Amino acid sequence: MPLDPARLFRLAAGPDAARQVFSYLLAGLNGDVGKGLTTASVYDLPRMRSRRVFTENPAAYELGGFKPLEKNRYFDVVLAGNTHFSSTSIEEIAEVFFDWEKIRDLGFESNMNLPAVADGRVIGTVNMLGPRGHFTPEVVARALAWQPAVTTAFLLLNLGDGDAASFQPD
Repeated sequence: MPLDPARLFRLAAGPDAARQVFSYLLAGLNGDVGKGLTTASVYDLPRMRSRRVFTENPAAYELGGFKPLEKNRYFDVVLAGNTHFSSTSIEEIAEVFFDWEKIRDLGFESNMNLPAVADGRVIGTVNMLGPRGHFTPEVVARALAWQPAVTTAFLLLNLGDGDAASFQPD
Protein backbone atom coordinates (compact mmCIF):
# COMPACT_ATOMS: atom_id res chain seq x y z
CA MET A 1 0.00 0.00 0.00
CA PRO A 2 1.92 3.07 -1.16
CA LEU A 3 1.61 6.39 0.64
CA ASP A 4 -1.47 8.29 -0.53
CA PRO A 5 -0.79 12.04 -0.10
CA ALA A 6 -4.50 12.92 -0.39
CA ARG A 7 -5.37 10.50 2.42
CA LEU A 8 -2.49 11.80 4.52
CA PHE A 9 -3.82 15.35 4.07
CA ARG A 10 -7.39 14.34 4.99
CA LEU A 11 -6.20 12.58 8.14
CA ALA A 12 -3.97 15.50 9.11
CA ALA A 13 -6.88 17.93 8.71
CA GLY A 14 -9.32 15.83 10.74
CA PRO A 15 -9.93 15.19 14.43
CA ASP A 16 -7.32 13.40 16.56
CA ALA A 17 -4.97 14.03 13.65
CA ALA A 18 -1.68 12.90 15.21
CA ARG A 19 -3.04 9.48 16.17
CA GLN A 20 -4.94 9.07 12.90
CA VAL A 21 -1.86 9.86 10.80
CA PHE A 22 0.29 7.60 12.98
CA SER A 23 -2.21 4.75 12.65
CA TYR A 24 -2.15 5.17 8.86
CA LEU A 25 1.66 5.23 8.96
CA LEU A 26 1.80 2.00 10.99
CA ALA A 27 -0.55 0.24 8.60
CA GLY A 28 1.58 1.39 5.67
CA LEU A 29 4.83 0.27 7.27
CA ASN A 30 3.30 -3.09 8.20
CA GLY A 31 2.17 -3.59 4.61
CA ASP A 32 5.18 -2.23 2.74
CA VAL A 33 8.04 -2.99 5.11
CA GLY A 34 6.91 -5.63 7.57
CA LYS A 35 8.61 -5.72 10.92
CA GLY A 36 8.36 -7.29 14.32
CA LEU A 37 8.01 -4.46 16.83
CA THR A 38 7.53 -0.72 16.54
CA THR A 39 8.04 2.10 19.01
CA ALA A 40 8.23 5.85 18.48
CA SER A 41 10.23 8.49 20.33
CA VAL A 42 10.43 12.26 20.53
CA TYR A 43 13.66 14.15 21.16
CA ASP A 44 14.64 17.14 23.25
CA LEU A 45 18.11 17.68 21.81
CA PRO A 46 19.01 20.82 23.82
CA ARG A 47 18.52 18.72 26.98
CA MET A 48 19.95 15.54 25.38
CA ARG A 49 16.96 13.36 26.17
CA SER A 50 14.25 11.30 24.48
CA ARG A 51 10.78 10.06 25.44
CA ARG A 52 8.84 7.09 24.07
CA VAL A 53 5.42 8.13 22.67
CA PHE A 54 4.27 4.81 21.20
CA THR A 55 4.95 1.14 21.82
CA GLU A 56 3.58 -2.13 20.53
CA ASN A 57 5.03 -3.90 23.58
CA PRO A 58 4.46 -1.91 26.79
CA ALA A 59 5.96 -4.68 28.93
CA ALA A 60 9.32 -4.39 27.16
CA TYR A 61 9.23 -0.71 26.17
CA GLU A 62 7.18 1.54 28.46
CA LEU A 63 5.68 4.83 27.39
CA GLY A 64 6.80 8.18 28.75
CA GLY A 65 9.66 9.13 30.99
CA PHE A 66 12.59 10.96 29.53
CA LYS A 67 15.86 9.07 29.16
CA PRO A 68 19.29 10.55 28.44
CA LEU A 69 20.77 10.40 24.97
CA GLU A 70 24.26 9.12 24.30
CA LYS A 71 26.56 10.61 21.69
CA ASN A 72 27.34 7.57 19.58
CA ARG A 73 27.01 6.45 15.96
CA TYR A 74 23.20 6.48 16.18
CA PHE A 75 23.28 10.07 17.46
CA ASP A 76 25.68 11.12 14.69
CA VAL A 77 23.72 9.44 11.89
CA VAL A 78 20.12 10.08 12.94
CA LEU A 79 19.97 13.00 15.35
CA ALA A 80 22.87 15.08 14.05
CA GLY A 81 22.79 13.77 10.47
CA ASN A 82 19.00 13.94 9.98
CA THR A 83 18.90 10.59 8.21
CA HIS A 84 17.75 7.03 8.91
CA PHE A 85 19.73 4.32 10.66
CA SER A 86 19.40 0.64 9.88
CA SER A 87 21.18 -2.57 10.70
CA THR A 88 20.83 -6.19 9.67
CA SER A 89 22.48 -7.94 12.62
CA ILE A 90 22.46 -7.93 16.40
CA GLU A 91 26.20 -7.22 16.29
CA GLU A 92 25.52 -3.89 14.54
CA ILE A 93 22.74 -3.11 17.03
CA ALA A 94 25.10 -3.85 19.94
CA GLU A 95 27.49 -1.16 18.71
CA VAL A 96 24.95 1.62 19.31
CA PHE A 97 22.09 0.51 21.58
CA PHE A 98 22.66 -0.19 25.28
CA ASP A 99 19.60 -2.48 25.35
CA TRP A 100 20.81 -4.75 22.56
CA GLU A 101 20.50 -7.83 24.81
CA LYS A 102 16.82 -7.06 25.41
CA ILE A 103 16.35 -6.67 21.65
CA ARG A 104 18.00 -10.04 21.06
CA ASP A 105 16.02 -11.68 23.89
CA LEU A 106 12.77 -10.43 22.30
CA GLY A 107 13.80 -12.31 19.16
CA PHE A 108 14.99 -9.41 16.99
CA GLU A 109 18.33 -8.89 15.29
CA SER A 110 17.85 -5.97 12.89
CA ASN A 111 16.44 -2.48 13.16
CA MET A 112 15.54 0.72 11.40
CA ASN A 113 15.02 4.18 12.85
CA LEU A 114 13.02 6.43 10.54
CA PRO A 115 13.36 10.09 11.56
CA ALA A 116 10.83 12.90 11.39
CA VAL A 117 12.86 15.91 10.24
CA ALA A 118 11.42 19.43 10.39
CA ASP A 119 13.13 22.80 10.29
CA GLY A 120 16.52 21.11 9.98
CA ARG A 121 16.24 18.90 13.07
CA VAL A 122 14.95 15.51 14.10
CA ILE A 123 11.80 15.84 16.19
CA GLY A 124 11.00 12.13 16.45
CA THR A 125 11.70 8.66 15.15
CA VAL A 126 9.73 5.56 14.32
CA ASN A 127 11.83 2.67 15.62
CA MET A 128 11.35 -0.75 14.04
CA LEU A 129 12.81 -4.12 14.98
CA GLY A 130 12.88 -7.17 12.76
CA PRO A 131 14.52 -10.55 12.30
CA ARG A 132 18.17 -10.87 11.32
CA GLY A 133 18.82 -9.51 7.84
CA HIS A 134 15.38 -7.91 7.46
CA PHE A 135 16.27 -4.26 6.79
CA THR A 136 17.92 -4.73 3.40
CA PRO A 137 18.44 -1.75 1.07
CA GLU A 138 15.16 -2.63 -0.69
CA VAL A 139 13.19 -2.74 2.56
CA VAL A 140 14.81 0.50 3.75
CA ALA A 141 13.80 2.20 0.47
CA ARG A 142 10.17 1.14 0.97
CA ALA A 143 10.25 2.49 4.54
CA LEU A 144 11.74 5.80 3.41
CA ALA A 145 8.76 6.31 1.10
CA TRP A 146 6.70 6.76 4.30
CA GLN A 147 8.94 9.51 5.69
CA PRO A 148 6.46 12.31 4.80
CA ALA A 149 3.86 10.59 7.01
CA VAL A 150 6.43 10.21 9.80
CA THR A 151 7.20 13.92 9.79
CA THR A 152 3.52 14.87 9.51
CA ALA A 153 2.61 12.65 12.49
CA PHE A 154 5.33 14.13 14.72
CA LEU A 155 4.55 17.72 13.72
CA LEU A 156 0.92 17.07 14.66
CA LEU A 157 1.99 15.46 17.93
CA ASN A 158 3.98 18.60 18.75
CA LEU A 159 0.73 20.55 18.57
CA GLY A 160 -0.60 18.38 21.41
CA ASP A 161 -0.02 18.23 25.15
CA GLY A 162 3.72 18.83 25.25
CA ASP A 163 5.47 16.35 27.53
CA ALA A 164 2.29 14.26 27.83
CA ALA A 165 1.50 13.86 24.11
CA SER A 166 1.64 10.35 22.63
CA PHE A 167 0.42 8.30 19.68
CA GLN A 168 -0.72 5.51 22.00
CA PRO A 169 -4.46 4.76 21.71
CA ASP A 170 -6.41 5.68 24.85
